[in-house]
Formats: sequence, C-alpha cells, structure tokens
Amino acid sequence: MRRIGYGFIFLLMFCILFIGCATFKPVDLNPQIRSGQLVQKTDNVIVLFDKSASMSNLHGKVNVNEATRLYHAKNATENMIATIPEIRLNAGFRTFWSEETALLYGMKPLVKEDYTKAINSIDNAYGRTPMAKAITAAGNDLRGAAGNSAIIIVSDFSDLPGIDDIRPEAVMAAITKVNEEYGDKLCVYAIQLGYVPDGKELSEQIVQNVAGGYTVNADRLVKPAAMGAFVERVIAGNCLRYKQLAAEPRERFIIVAEEPIVEEKIVAAVAEKKVVILAFEDVHFDFDKSTLKPEAQAILKRDIQVLKNNPNAKVRIAGYTSAAGTMAYNQALSERRANAVQAYLINEGLITPDRLSTIGYGETDPAMYEASPKEIYSKAAKANMRVLFEIVVQ
Repeated sequence: MRRIGYGFIFLLMFCILFIGCATFKPVDLNPQIRSGQLVQKTDNVIVLFDKSASMSNLHGKVNVNEATRLYHAKNATENMIATIPEIRLNAGFRTFWSEETALLYGMKPLVKEDYTKAINSIDNAYGRTPMAKAITAAGNDLRGAAGNSAIIIVSDFSDLPGIDDIRPEAVMAAITKVNEEYGDKLCVYAIQLGYVPDGKELSEQIVQNVAGGYTVNADRLVKPAAMGAFVERVIAGNCLRYKQLAAEPRERFIIVAEEPIVEEKIVAAVAEKKVVILAFEDVHFDFDKSTLKPEAQAILKRDIQVLKNNPNAKVRIAGYTSAAGTMAYNQALSERRANAVQAYLINEGLITPDRLSTIGYGETDPAMYEASPKEIYSKAAKANMRVLFEIVVQ
C-alpha cells in the first residue's frame, strides 16, 4: 500500500511538473481590440497544415527540442488559435498529406474549442507533400467569403530525402493563381518547422510571390509575446507587401552602435527615408547578462535625441543571444536584453512607451553561424550577443 502511495505521489508530481512547464498562457489582445489600438482587417483565416512524412522528423537541435516537427506544428497552431481575441472570424483548417487534402474545420465562424479538437485529431504524419493541391483547395474554400482573407501555411516546406515530393514549381504555380484571384485582399503567412535551408527558401518564395506575405520559424513563436505579435499581424492584415517594396525599395541601413559619429549617420539615413538598424553587439552586454554596460548607455544617451527630433519614428527593439545554453534560457535572456534597452529609452530618454516595442529571438536568426557553441568568446558568439533596434519613420 505504501509503495503504491509513493508511486502515485511521484507520478502526480511528475505530471504537475510536466504540465506546468508545457502550459502556454496567451497574451490577452482583447483590450487592444476594445481600445481601437488593434483594428481587425482580416475577416477569414484558413490554416493549411502539413502532416506529410517529413513532418515526423525532429524539429530542431538534438538535446534541445527533440520533439517532431508535427508536435511543434500542432503546438504552434493551437497556441495561435488560443491567442486570437474575441472577434468575429470566419475560419478553416485544412490538412494535406500523401496526395490528399481534407477540410477538417470550416469554413465557418471560429469556435476555439471545436477548432482545437480538429488540430488534436492529427496523430501521425505520412506520405508525400501535396502542398499545391492544398493551396488550390484553400482558394476554393475562400471563394465567396466577404472581406479580407489570410492563408497560413504550417509546414517544413521540405522534401523527403531523395524524393521530389513537394514539387516547388507546382506550389508556386498554385500560389500565383490564388494571388491573381484575390490580390490585395489576401495575405499569405508561412510558419516553417525545422531548419532545412531549402524549406526556408521555398517559404520565402511563396510569401514574396503574393500581394502580401510574411514568413517565420515556429521557434520564434514559442513565447506568448511573440505569438501575440504574430496574431496581431494576422488580424490587422499587416503582411509585408514585397512587390511594393521591390517597386519602391527602402534600403536597410545597418549601423554598429560603437561606430564613431553614429548620430550623424542615423540623421542622414532617416532623412533619406531608409530603415535604420542600430546594432548593439557583444561589447554592450557581458556574457549571460542583460545589464547595459556604460558604453551602451553612453551610445543610447547620444542617440535618444534622434528619436526626439523625429516624433513620428517608432522603434522595434529585438534581442538576440549566442548559442551557448538551452534554447529556453537564451529566449528569456534575449527578451531581458531587449527590455533593458527599452527601459533605458523610457527612463533616461523620456521616450513614450507607445513608440517602443520589444521582442526576443533568443539564439534563432543568428548574425553568424556558431560551429562550436561552447566557445563563448568566439567571433561568431560575440556577433550574436546583440540587440537591434529598427527605427522606422512613419
């Protein structure tokens, strides 16, 4: 009896610990909707969910996130639905695999509980990747729907080893045809699972071949704040208009914060309507720290005046880290670094909070690949211990 009791207690403690670690608490976007800060411009959303065989591969780094791409894809999709505020939204959920595609939900008003059941009904991944067929079917699903629409493709965008099963040419032909039908009323979002270069390339080609698109790796959406920012983008129809940018390019002007005469460079770039990226690198943060060093504070003091001189400029502060340590720890550290810069701008520079936003990318999207993450003072590691902030004059 005692053994059974101890065993039960141990199992209960394990379950509580596991569930507690896995709990996702979505950002509440309802206040932004009610205040008018977040304006709904998207009326219809359909998710195209890849459950082909390649989705059974491991998502990321060994010993860091060992679960399959399918597992992370389900989590990302479920967390996205949980984050959507209380708005009227016509929704659909379509899977594709083994030359098949099926609409498991919709198109109908979003009921989160029912939509989540459709997500959780997926229990395995197999077969080829008929993405083109799913895109074509999504175009048909949206036909007749009023207002603006979004297609969100959740996939690794990659082939099975040695097999051309995704057929990129067919995918691009399908997305081009759908874009021709819906034009500016459609945004296409790509959530990539895994880190296959060919997959990243295809996801980027898809979103750049439509009127408006945006691509992101699922690892960037793990934290509630990051997922909240993504859902805001979808709801507001804030997809990047690549074709407009190509027609009227806006140069990204990157300035390393320790360079001399930084302020003059920023003023000149802003005057030419360039997007300014001010990079705070390793010299401004100690390893494993988020405290701004005196050098960084001096740079921020010098450049705060630029924001005061440009009252319409808004800043998105992005924090990054090197690859040493776990992904979860690095994610939190990158957020602390971004928050440290934001706090300094508010407290010392009297910049109003509504002009600033932060996001942490952890070790994802590094400035330089780290072949040996344990070498914390390598050139690559130092390049990745940084905070970028993007000054956009509106």
